[in-house]
Amino acid sequence: MKKRNLNFGLIALIFLIGTFTVFLSSCGNSGNKKTSSDNTHLKTDVASVDTSGAVNGDWVILREMADPEKLNPIVSNDASASEIDSYIYEQLNQIDNVTYELIPWLADLPEESPDHMHYTYHLKKNITFSDGKPMTGEDVVFTLKVIKNPYADDAALRNYFEMVQSAELVNGDPYTIKFTMNKPYWRARYSLGLTPVIPKHILDPDKLNDQIKFTELVDFNTAKGNKTIQQYADFINSQEVSRSPKYVVGSGPYLLEDWKTGQAVTLTRNENYWYKSFNPYYPKKIVFKTITDNSASVVAAKNKEIDAMYVISPIDFYRNLDAPEQFNLKKAKPSEPTYAYLTWNQLNPIFQDKKVRLALSHLVDRKTIVDKILYGDAVLIQSHIFYLNKKYLNDQLPPIEYDPEKAKQLLAEAGWKDSNGDGVLDKEINGKKYDFKFTFLSNNNPVRKQILLIVIDALKRVGIEAGLQDLEWTVFLDKTKKHEFDATYGAWQLSVVPEDPYQIWHSSQSQGEGSNIESFKNKESDELIEAFRNEFDDNKRIEIIKKWQQLIYDEQPYTFLWSGQSRYIYDARFKNTRWYAVSPSPKYNEWWVPKNQQKYTQTMQ
Repeated sequence: MKKRNLNFGLIALIFLIGTFTVFLSSCGNSGNKKTSSDNTHLKTDVASVDTSGAVNGDWVILREMADPEKLNPIVSNDASASEIDSYIYEQLNQIDNVTYELIPWLADLPEESPDHMHYTYHLKKNITFSDGKPMTGEDVVFTLKVIKNPYADDAALRNYFEMVQSAELVNGDPYTIKFTMNKPYWRARYSLGLTPVIPKHILDPDKLNDQIKFTELVDFNTAKGNKTIQQYADFINSQEVSRSPKYVVGSGPYLLEDWKTGQAVTLTRNENYWYKSFNPYYPKKIVFKTITDNSASVVAAKNKEIDAMYVISPIDFYRNLDAPEQFNLKKAKPSEPTYAYLTWNQLNPIFQDKKVRLALSHLVDRKTIVDKILYGDAVLIQSHIFYLNKKYLNDQLPPIEYDPEKAKQLLAEAGWKDSNGDGVLDKEINGKKYDFKFTFLSNNNPVRKQILLIVIDALKRVGIEAGLQDLEWTVFLDKTKKHEFDATYGAWQLSVVPEDPYQIWHSSQSQGEGSNIESFKNKESDELIEAFRNEFDDNKRIEIIKKWQQLIYDEQPYTFLWSGQSRYIYDARFKNTRWYAVSPSPKYNEWWVPKNQQKYTQTMQ
């Protein structure tokens, strides 16, 4: 039987801990017809691999730079957690790793009404969670109610469901679910189909969610002040619910065995997996081992303490591991479209003038950084849209070159000057004098730190004083979500499903803990994004997104940096090591080891 590869078709963009790792999103037609994705520019390493001799057993021990934020696919928004969750939870539909089309999984593909207002799913009847309890449509409706809860920590995800008016069983059938929209949304079949389903019997022990009507969750003003809604959100947001094996329960091929803070998250095979005849899951365990220091992680790889790692530092990949075969290691440089950026928090008055933001972009020597720090493994970008997505990319945006003189001119035009001769630019804004001083927030990533120090030096030479504060990853996430920063270096991971810029760029997402961390608010941008969301004509949608890219380019809320390649090393004993454009990549459940080469034997397990 042909095996289908497990994947976790991400709906929302997620924060990245590394230098960069982003998965492309592209566009296809919507409606009842088969969706045709325009992802021909993505390379998926799916060379024919003979899996006829594949056997179960052994472990895969992976290096992670930091602990995940939470293990709950609804309320977590970092890349590490999303990767781990992908082995525990499953969705109604999946994204095929090769064609990038939606395919049936927990449910058939949806029946979509001609007016795009109704989506009906038929759930399979043999699905069980890892605790043996059957999955029904009640779990699907429950999942949507959790997402719609305005107090849940899922702002990055919730915006994709704003137009969902109701979720209900059809005529009481526990395996047929209908979603009704309050207005058409061209991406709805992806948002609904790729929603990870969580168990109601585990995550609503006190029946609080049962007391909440779906209609009460549609409007925030209606939900506001509802103590039951708030009480349930407090429960689902809690650390215990997002890290205890008691609550971290899904229908996927692996289950959470243990999470030792600062050490490792251990997953073990779900021996009761409902789809084991179709979906490969060879390793007995997948262990995500936390090693914060890059040098220590390289030593761990050489000493066989870990089996695979995404090497953040190019110098480690090209120099410190220039002869990996000495350590029985292999290298891979998969095509994982990426996008990194600097962002300027517009809650800070010094960043509110777009001339200032453009000047800052002219002070980032992107080409030199790519050549010297990233060993050329990146392509300079000007836009949020991945540079190989020719269909949606506005390729008429000229590169913003490193030009300190142009930056000085723009700063002077914006009213910045050194009025007291102390070497730092200053300006009066709304009756208050501001020195051009600020701090970059970073996440203890040595490559990011190296890059930011280069930028800080360039800023200093034109009279801008910038500092650098390194924080542990979860603290960094918390600060950025709460807009408690001046500027930061970040990166986004996208999905191969069609893109919607609403999550990052719409004004509404600057509230609470939305992903518009830079607090960019622009009426024209909002109007274009909303028009883009509601347009089902492909050509018109392309026209809108290209116009929107021009606006973002002119406003420069981000200094767009580059898209790059990922760099992996892994133990040579593993077979069927493949990388995909879908997330996560690679899929460690597919990796297997011949019996005579297995390192972790049954007696050790």
